[in-house]
Amino acid sequence: MAENRYIDILDLHKSFNGQKVLQGVNLQIPKGKITVIIGPSGCGKTVLLRHVIGLMKPDRGRVTIDGVNLHALTRLELNKFRRHFGMLFQQAALFDSMNVYENVAFPLKEHTKLSENQIQKIVADKLILVGLEGIQRKMPSELSGGMKKRVGLARALALEPDIILYDEPTTGLDPIMTEAIDNLITDMQRKLKVTSVVISHDIPSAFRISDQIAMVYEGKIVEVGAPESFRKSSHPAVQEFLKKGEARF
Repeated sequence: MAENRYIDILDLHKSFNGQKVLQGVNLQIPKGKITVIIGPSGCGKTVLLRHVIGLMKPDRGRVTIDGVNLHALTRLELNKFRRHFGMLFQQAALFDSMNVYENVAFPLKEHTKLSENQIQKIVADKLILVGLEGIQRKMPSELSGGMKKRVGLARALALEPDIILYDEPTTGLDPIMTEAIDNLITDMQRKLKVTSVVISHDIPSAFRISDQIAMVYEGKIVEVGAPESFRKSSHPAVQEFLKKGEARF
């Protein structure tokens, strides 16, 4: 396995009710970098992300992480392996009935045997890391959209994962908050040396944060590269998507 190849997606196929969504996705995601996956709505970006975290099994192909074939693991092995991942969902997916402390503490209570004092310290540290010191007792209903995303990220970081997956992290945010979330993603990558995979339709954001951009189109990766080379792609679907995306911002 190549030294910088951390997540290896090989010939991934997935259909639902006869409709092909992924049609042979091949992508290598380097360790310690930010890879942004873009593409039109409904092209299979989120389905791809669900395969990377092991929430879906492919009809054909495989995902290997540091040489481990994710889809060959038993359910128990997969649940244990998922501790390598942190996931920030599109709407932050906080539990409305729990305060901020309880939300961030949730994975620690589910997956570890740490004492309450240890958990309190970790929660406080993660909230400081995302710029939200001292809000443990607030309820999700008291938070802005951007704050909810930060709490969601603190929860994703609670188990100190190697890989953070972001599903449309800037959806529904204004330009100022979008830039703040972008800065947060790059800060986390720099401080924690994690491997980040970001699903996005936000073209300016993708170019701001990425080390590598990949585009899904008609169920396949049609272009992948560093931002500068990606922008110069000769693929017509890539150029069309870039023009439409940049016209919106």
